[in-house]
Amino acid sequence: MSYRPEHDVKLLTSHRNFIMSLLKFSHGNAKLSHRLIFNLPAGYACPSAGVCRTFADRHTGKINDSLAIPNAGVDDYRCFAAMAETRPTVRDARWYNWDLLKDAMYTGDEGAEGMADLILSSLAPHKESLVRIHESGDFWTELYMMAWISVARQEPTRNFYAFTKSLNMWLNLADEIPDNLFLTASIGGQLDSLIPGRESIFIRRAYVVYTEGEAMLRNLEIDHDDSHCLGDKPFALLVHGSQRAGSAASKAISLRKKTGGFTGYNISRRKAKEIIKAAE
Repeated sequence: MSYRPEHDVKLLTSHRNFIMSLLKFSHGNAKLSHRLIFNLPAGYACPSAGVCRTFADRHTGKINDSLAIPNAGVDDYRCFAAMAETRPTVRDARWYNWDLLKDAMYTGDEGAEGMADLILSSLAPHKESLVRIHESGDFWTELYMMAWISVARQEPTRNFYAFTKSLNMWLNLADEIPDNLFLTASIGGQLDSLIPGRESIFIRRAYVVYTEGEAMLRNLEIDHDDSHCLGDKPFALLVHGSQRAGSAASKAISLRKKTGGFTGYNISRRKAKEIIKAAE
């Protein structure tokens, strides 16, 4: 068979397309160092989000938090991750990942296996041994959670962790989750009612609090670097990020700044008891 230069051009083009079709991971920042971070669009890929439900318009980045779902006993706040999507580069990367995963899920009959293969191929160039799944986004289908379970099994030298409000999927797949995949129940979603009586499954639970004093009254340690995500007990996260002007969350952040961080004496014991009772 005679040599045809155009054949090499087609192969090179195909190779470039394959490279461009890998998922995008970001690297840790000053707070979360030495790890990979995988993201999807906030709100859109969060089927069970509640008080934090926040969206950034895919094209304009305009924030919409009008669809937040109240949860009795849980303070409301804007999704921390959604606010980053006002920046086009962040927004585009997250939608790129979600579009690519949906293509892998719905093209052909592979489903979870197709998504797992895509994730594994995208992880291959990276050497980090710690991977945070979803600084933004969540497990939007059970097949997608199954894909990450498969990835964790095939990458035993890496540890994977994720906050999630998709507690129904976690419950359904609890027996399938390998030891190197650490899930934390993010309190404040639509499925918190699944937790009571199942604390042995949802052993890690994260509560967003307004003040350090609120965390103390709940007897919860505050996590600042995701280290508690690999532990074996509930913990607290301080509300942060850009919150609605005039909201309780915004006021709490402003007060913490003015007082150097500690605002524990500014929460009434009555309010604290109400919070603790609702969480029990």
